[in-house]
Amino acid sequence: MYTVNKNARKRFTPIRSKRQKALRLRKFIIILVSIVLLVGAFFALKKAAGLIFNADARPSWLEWHVKKINISGEEGDVIYEVEKYISFNEGDAVTHADAAGLERILGRNLKELKSVSVWRNFFNGNLNIKIKKHTPFARLKTPSKTYLIEEGGLVFNDDKTPINPPLFEVSLRGQIKAELLPKEFVELIKALKASASLDIKEASVDLEDSSFNLKLKSGFADMGGIKDGPKKLGRLKSVLAEAERRGFKEPYDINFNYFDDGKIYLKSTT
Repeated sequence: MYTVNKNARKRFTPIRSKRQKALRLRKFIIILVSIVLLVGAFFALKKAAGLIFNADARPSWLEWHVKKINISGEEGDVIYEVEKYISFNEGDAVTHADAAGLERILGRNLKELKSVSVWRNFFNGNLNIKIKKHTPFARLKTPSKTYLIEEGGLVFNDDKTPINPPLFEVSLRGQIKAELLPKEFVELIKALKASASLDIKEASVDLEDSSFNLKLKSGFADMGGIKDGPKKLGRLKSVLAEAERRGFKEPYDINFNYFDDGKIYLKSTT
């Protein structure tokens, strides 16, 4: 029969107790060291973030300096317009906020730009500016300046960049008071552009009294108000065809001012 020596049990009990205490102490030390390391890492990251986002506190070795400024996407005078808004030079420290600010300034001031992106290349030190202009469909000529207009009615400065094929041109009287022309003006200009068969020599639109007139190969047409402008152009084609069929001599004076009453007047000026 197996018996346990009570004296032996008493002899080994203190050894196990000391080992358990040592293990608990070791766990406590590991936890304490981990907490200290985590707190230290937190304050280190906090300080690093302050250096990154606070330009005044950032050491020079953390700053990004531009080596070259690249403008791509378009050609012509718009490049010079973009350069006017770049306030820093090659070699300057440029932050992410600086790049984002330049992007906003360009988009706000250069209405001819459909899109603009500004970003820093950390590998080669280039500050990249990529631009894309709106696609114009007509040129607007005023006595003092020319503008371009895109499909949505946005009007912006004409930078004289050659455009092929040449844009349809409209002479404007009156002041452009907003960067967006009313929809009825835009639809009229589109209809004029599509009316090649009328052989229009000059199209004039008056912004003040909302009227337009045309100089044609066959004469002059006072088209009245721009209301129903595309419809009037269709009727003008019919009137000219009928005048030719009847043998009327060119040039003609054509008056659409009574169009709403169902009347169009045509007379020969020879």
